[in-house]
Amino acid sequence: MAVGCLVDLQRPSDPLEAERYHHLARASLCEFSVMEDTTVDAITCLFYMTWYLLVFSDQKKAAGYAWGLMGLTAKLAQSVSLDTMKAKVIHEELEKRRSLFWELMYLDARLALSLGRPPSLFIKHMDCKQPSYLNDGHDSRQYYQEWKHLCYVECLSPVLEINSSPSLDYSTVLQLDAKVREFSTPVPFRTDVIHSRAFIMQKASLTTALEAVLLQLHRTWFTRALNGTGEAFNRRHRYAPSVVAVFLSACRMIATVEELYRREPELSSRIYFLWSNAVSAAVALCVLVSRAPFTCLSPAALHELDRVRALFTDAKDRCPRALQVIPVLETMVEKAHTIYSRWADGQSSNFVLKQHEEGGNEPVKTKEDYAKAFMKPQPVKDVFDDCHPSLAQCIHEVHQRALALFPLRKPCMCSAHKGPPDASWNEKPRSPLLPELYRGEVHGTPIYGLEGGHGAASVNAGAQASRIHVVDTLNFDFGVLNQTNGWMTWF
Repeated sequence: MAVGCLVDLQRPSDPLEAERYHHLARASLCEFSVMEDTTVDAITCLFYMTWYLLVFSDQKKAAGYAWGLMGLTAKLAQSVSLDTMKAKVIHEELEKRRSLFWELMYLDARLALSLGRPPSLFIKHMDCKQPSYLNDGHDSRQYYQEWKHLCYVECLSPVLEINSSPSLDYSTVLQLDAKVREFSTPVPFRTDVIHSRAFIMQKASLTTALEAVLLQLHRTWFTRALNGTGEAFNRRHRYAPSVVAVFLSACRMIATVEELYRREPELSSRIYFLWSNAVSAAVALCVLVSRAPFTCLSPAALHELDRVRALFTDAKDRCPRALQVIPVLETMVEKAHTIYSRWADGQSSNFVLKQHEEGGNEPVKTKEDYAKAFMKPQPVKDVFDDCHPSLAQCIHEVHQRALALFPLRKPCMCSAHKGPPDASWNEKPRSPLLPELYRGEVHGTPIYGLEGGHGAASVNAGAQASRIHVVDTLNFDFGVLNQTNGWMTWF
């Protein structure tokens, strides 16, 4: 009922009414002991309560409540043996139980990955068979369900496993990144033909889920690369692939939310986790521009930040989440633009990393140093050689975008002979990876920074505050990025 009253477009969105239904559901579970008299219906109720908290709730500690509920639900699900063949149940009931258990494992994995905690259910310890999928070519629900369960096996579970490893080799991250990128999407979802509202929502859910996996996989390495400790950052940095991967997935995450809002503005405005993902993507792009404005990724990142600012400005009257985060988003985007402008004008900034140090500038002190200075440099292995080709293609595309957005921009080092792109480095991409350049409007709101520039959008300072937690301040200074990643989390 709580979920239903929020997604019913025939009635106005009322989070308080949904919360009342949520409390009634919790009270109903107290009418009997779920520990002693566990039923499939009780587990189903707990599953939907967890889902409601993660997707629709505006509670400040909703994720923490969901984590506790998921742990309880997982233990209860194992206690009733949802897949037992010994129980005398009809085939339809058995399929229902299997489907419920796999939905639990999928939701548990996504929650654990988002919070950076171990899952309550692990596939290596489970013997529950997958439910049957009757894909008739007309009903997208079966394709959607099958994709989620396969995504859990092929993507979510492996990423969770390596993220919990105390000694993780970066090459393993790149191998898993390639595996996730090669994970196929069901044929019905590869077309732009709109079948139904359910189809639109399912397609957006698939995209955001896969991009969230990639973002969580690379988040730690992205932070290390831009934290400024150790070595200067350039395209030869050992963690540069993670920076490109986070940039690409963040752009896709924002574009997916924008496309969904364009097609279903009323319904998408009521699904809070989508907007939270877009905010986290914007934070990642702000960090990239603020710490490394000299990279070829920065112009495209600024463009995406202007896109997400226009999106939230347009949605603020429909979506409480958008209204609540606009002040923080405005501050971050303006700060990123300021840092980039200072760099472009040759001014210094405390946030910018050392850039593009290729060596060869050390003073000559001895005969050996003199000899080394004139020795032919040994070829350096390209860190992108071991990555999925889409990351190299992304660099190719951002160079073209930087030229289109900022024709007078200072040349980037990776445009020279020592780095991409050149004719031998990468073939012309067949299908673009980045979202198209956005020069129009989102339901009447012009994009910032493309048609003469605009100031910050006016926000009603006296607007009712939401209970959703938002980071009040964001510091891009050195070392701070290692202290917490709570503001850069995707579900």
